[in-house]
Amino acid sequence: MKKIVTSLLIVAFVLAMAGCGGSGGTAATQPAATSPQGSAGTPARDKLIVAIPETPTYVDPHIQATIGTFRVVTQIFDRLVELDADMNLVPTLAESWDIKDATTTVFHLRKGVKFHDGNTMTAEDVKYSLERCIASAGVNYNYLIISEINVIDENTVEIVTSEPCSVLLYRLTLDAASIVSKAAAESTSDFNAAPVGCGPFKFVSWELGGDITLAAFEDYWAGASPIKTLVFKTIPESISRTVALETGEVDIAYDLSATDFATVEANPKLKMATTTSGTVWYVGANVKDPILSKKEVRQAMAHAINKQDFITLTFNGNATDASNTMMSPYLMGYAPDLVTYDYDVEKGKALLAEAGYPNGFSCTLYVQDAQIYKDASVALQEALRQIGITVEIKSMDGATFTSATSKGEHQLFFMSKTSIDPDSMLRAMYSEDSLGASGNRTFYVVPEIDQMLDEALATTDSEHAKDLYKQIQAIVAEDVPLYPLAVEYLNVGMQSDVNGFKLYPGKTHYIYGTHIGE
Repeated sequence: MKKIVTSLLIVAFVLAMAGCGGSGGTAATQPAATSPQGSAGTPARDKLIVAIPETPTYVDPHIQATIGTFRVVTQIFDRLVELDADMNLVPTLAESWDIKDATTTVFHLRKGVKFHDGNTMTAEDVKYSLERCIASAGVNYNYLIISEINVIDENTVEIVTSEPCSVLLYRLTLDAASIVSKAAAESTSDFNAAPVGCGPFKFVSWELGGDITLAAFEDYWAGASPIKTLVFKTIPESISRTVALETGEVDIAYDLSATDFATVEANPKLKMATTTSGTVWYVGANVKDPILSKKEVRQAMAHAINKQDFITLTFNGNATDASNTMMSPYLMGYAPDLVTYDYDVEKGKALLAEAGYPNGFSCTLYVQDAQIYKDASVALQEALRQIGITVEIKSMDGATFTSATSKGEHQLFFMSKTSIDPDSMLRAMYSEDSLGASGNRTFYVVPEIDQMLDEALATTDSEHAKDLYKQIQAIVAEDVPLYPLAVEYLNVGMQSDVNGFKLYPGKTHYIYGTHIGE
């Protein structure tokens, strides 16, 4: 087969099908490592401290899909293929791939790749890792279409899908498709306590509720990172992350509040980086709840929210209206405002009365304890108060929030979703395949939607796929099990001597390639 030509053809085809967008997690391009020097020829600092707003739930990539988790595990594990910061597919652990037929892709692995435990990566590790992913209800919804993973030889693996899958390569860039050491995973009952990958950084320690420390992997296939110690420090409050930058406690701070931009930009010792994202923030309703099961109630809540005010209060304007779709503008099939809910308090009250709640009702809103959730919860509480809904805010740490909403303990909840292809986004939000931990925390199921998702995934006709995605967006916009509110801009603040760092639109920014000094 014509390996290189075929590889280029499939990249072009998938790009045409999937468009460009954000992801639940993957890595940026991995440039060759350098050994930067500080001023006057002295060695640059080699410890990097990164402030993050939410602590990971796990450091095993195959348990549950959360941005907090993937921001850390993407440093520890590599995947067969990845997306760079410009959303281009690049070979990683697979040097090339062939399209054998409509359902079969053969991957040719990079030789001599070492895991952190010293073992050499082989096709057996790839097969084991992907099958481990598929077996996990917390991350497998993107991979259920894979029917076989066959080892051809030590450096060749074949992936077979049950139907043609237009976005297979994109799915393999996600952190859920990380390649783990089979030997390490099989030798322990708690891989989460000692994860072993073949990425640029290896796991060192995780303090209970505190810092996660990684170390540069000196045998990394692309060259060792000049950052020798990498620490992720959880600082939920945005203002506290900004202060940590100002005092030099941290080198990089993720997701600063837009109100702090001017502070950072005015400080000659600091700098900002920003980019657009594929992340959509939304408020969701548990449709199994007797009250929220009524469509009129959910529509009433949508009418109660002034989205521009919400974006100002929650993001200080650092976001755009999501236009009542979970599809970001990057994604193929994006169809905004098929059904609209203009800000109309009286309409909201009328819908509540129609549903049998003329005097409103009380409900809970589950949020995480990071600043953006707190700001959003107050804005939502006030908006819903206008139509007679009394909201009790329940704020909790990320692990508790993830567990509670996965089990359906909530009534309302607020969170975000990032995706790099339309199927991944829509399937996670609305499919029966994804109930609970995999993303569908509204527990909304419409068999017609699942059928259309499967048909769109299998078709090679991009126009037909677009039409199906548009139909799905129209159905869910009318039923409004969740209400998309804002498409987020991404930002980080950095010390001025931090160089080489790139923001990844999927939010799981890759540290490899970053250095301190000139």
